[in-house]
Amino acid sequence: MEIQVINNGNSTSSFVPIIGERTTELLERLSQKLDADEIEILKKETSEILSYCSNPHSSEVQSVTNLVVGYVQSGKTMSFTTLSAMAVDNGFRMIIYFAGTKNNLLDQTTKRLRKDLMSTGHNMQYYKLHENPNRNDIQRIDNELKIQRVKPVILVTVLKNAQHINELAEILCSQQLQNTLGKQGVLIIDDEADQASLNGYAYKNSKAEEWEDDEYTATYSSILRLKSKLPNHSYIQYTATPQGPLLINIVDLLSPKHHTVLTPGKKYTGGKTFFKDEPGLIITIPDSEVYHSRRNNLTECPQSLVKALQLHLMSVAIVVRIQQKEPYLSMMVHADKEQDASEKFYNWVANLIQTWASMIEVSKQDLAYQEIYLSFKQTYPEAIKEYQSHNEVYPTFDEIWKELPDIVHDTNIALLISRNKTKDIDWSCSPSHILVGAEMLNRGFTVDRLAITYMPRHSIGKSTADTIQQRCRFFGYKRNYLYSCRVFLPEDTILEYVDYVEHEEEMRNWLKDNKDITKVEQLLIISPHLNATRRNILSKNTVTTKLNGWRQMNTFQCIDENTHLVQNFVKNHSFTLFNDYNTTDRNHRYIKLSISEVIKFLSEYKCQNMPDSARKQATLRYLNYLSQSGHHPLQYAYIIQMAYEGEARERSFDPETQRVKNLHSGRSNSGAQTYPGDQQIRFEDSICIQIHYVKLKCNSMQWCNVKAYTLAIYYPEDFAINYVNTEK
Repeated sequence: MEIQVINNGNSTSSFVPIIGERTTELLERLSQKLDADEIEILKKETSEILSYCSNPHSSEVQSVTNLVVGYVQSGKTMSFTTLSAMAVDNGFRMIIYFAGTKNNLLDQTTKRLRKDLMSTGHNMQYYKLHENPNRNDIQRIDNELKIQRVKPVILVTVLKNAQHINELAEILCSQQLQNTLGKQGVLIIDDEADQASLNGYAYKNSKAEEWEDDEYTATYSSILRLKSKLPNHSYIQYTATPQGPLLINIVDLLSPKHHTVLTPGKKYTGGKTFFKDEPGLIITIPDSEVYHSRRNNLTECPQSLVKALQLHLMSVAIVVRIQQKEPYLSMMVHADKEQDASEKFYNWVANLIQTWASMIEVSKQDLAYQEIYLSFKQTYPEAIKEYQSHNEVYPTFDEIWKELPDIVHDTNIALLISRNKTKDIDWSCSPSHILVGAEMLNRGFTVDRLAITYMPRHSIGKSTADTIQQRCRFFGYKRNYLYSCRVFLPEDTILEYVDYVEHEEEMRNWLKDNKDITKVEQLLIISPHLNATRRNILSKNTVTTKLNGWRQMNTFQCIDENTHLVQNFVKNHSFTLFNDYNTTDRNHRYIKLSISEVIKFLSEYKCQNMPDSARKQATLRYLNYLSQSGHHPLQYAYIIQMAYEGEARERSFDPETQRVKNLHSGRSNSGAQTYPGDQQIRFEDSICIQIHYVKLKCNSMQWCNVKAYTLAIYYPEDFAINYVNTEK
């Protein structure tokens, strides 16, 4: 077996991934539906994603958050299944998948992983799959981690909600698994990462004065809790709508460090296809038929829905029966988020199909038969319009009509709402499927071989770009039957999609050309007709409230790593005495460094609790912003080593919160010279980072007399004022 080493020219990689047996075996099976170029692109992009991850064999505490951007329905699942296979080849021992917020998405992901990765008996030994595990699974997982011959990877699919993620965190922090898993590499793959994962209280938190007062949504908190239990992990955000992760509050722990833009397959048809290249595929729903539960609660089946159903049945006749290009086709009806609306539209669809079945069965001389024949014939020009305009062969109406009776009788209609316990869709059971629903047909759910989409949903006010994009279940690999596809939308929604497509292409091109993700807040452009993302994950006042004055960090979760970092840093740099205050406890020294050097130091400094991780991330973003903005960009900052000649200074410590109570020594008038206090050891012309060496004083046997380095950061007030003025 030949093992390939893929080098993407990424000098910041934690390690260089190899292409081993599991990846090669999977790619060989995928080559049945992808050509050689597509396989090569998939291999290259997967290797790039993995190269940005933490080294699975490192004994250090590591964590990194990265972003993977694809189009809606473009093959993101294929990407992370390939990433899973490559992770096995490179020694990762566990992969956790946040598989959506609804059970149907969890089930869909679990089945897909089992199909793609464990399709043969031989592969079963390399992958051990657990869905929503609980404490009863600890022993089984522990035993699987101890298998030595093939060292299988543990695949864990979990519902993206606080209850199940917290349960998983409890499992992983059990002493049994802590001992067995240790610091071995773990991947967390967050599918649809912009949904539920991000902190919904971020905007509210921006108004709080201290980091420790922040609130966190339950799912967000559970994700951070899970991450804190994994000393060596990489958190990979997969999404087609990256506006949230990219524009996320600058203080957020889930903000990505690297990004990869996925290349869709050659047969992919997305927003550019539907709203730019092939506008004939879009049909406008009249304003009078646009549904709204309060403003336009329809009482009769709209004519546009009748036309959409007829086009669906005729598309099945053309593509499935006559051309035999596909085994079945689907239609989706998405009326409104309210379940009552879905039931109403489902009843209209079911009644129409049954009525047509009855009308087709009667004699050709019957008025009912003649009525339905004429009705479908009037819709026929639309059914073959795109075939005509592209000079493609198409059947006559009578050829289509001949197939319609059997198709009408063999149409599967499913209502997918949470209060209706719908069985899994058996796609192979029928040539024609009609799915009616809303939230369960939204992001993440795959409507297989979708041809006709009817979405009369009306939005009041400006839509968010990431929300309208995630309703695009009609995107996908449809090139084989594209000319039978149609999308029914209100006029306002069509205009929003046209705007979004322009924004999406601009954003993707920028992301491809710029690997420095920290510039995205300045360069990402959004149409004035669309909000980039939900307001509650964005923050406006962070700088004035939390990046102003002294802010203390309490980084006591990674003492050994930080001690090693600080001691090496001090050894390799020359410092200048701040002022001679005559005692080792009060004499401090400083060094003036370029912004890039300060960023490097702070990036390597480890912290694993929510407030301090957020503070660190905020400072890094703030330094980047200040170094690139205005006519006088910030070029340097200060690192100050406090009490550099003395022993660790004793400080009171709260073991429960893991916080030093009073880090800074106060002003003192004793002796010949007045000591101004630790907080006055600073400069006003740039950000200052104080390094404190402390000895913890408390009643805890675990923490008492522990010596550690910790930080305090000073943000000059003028910087905050200038930042706000710039934003205004």
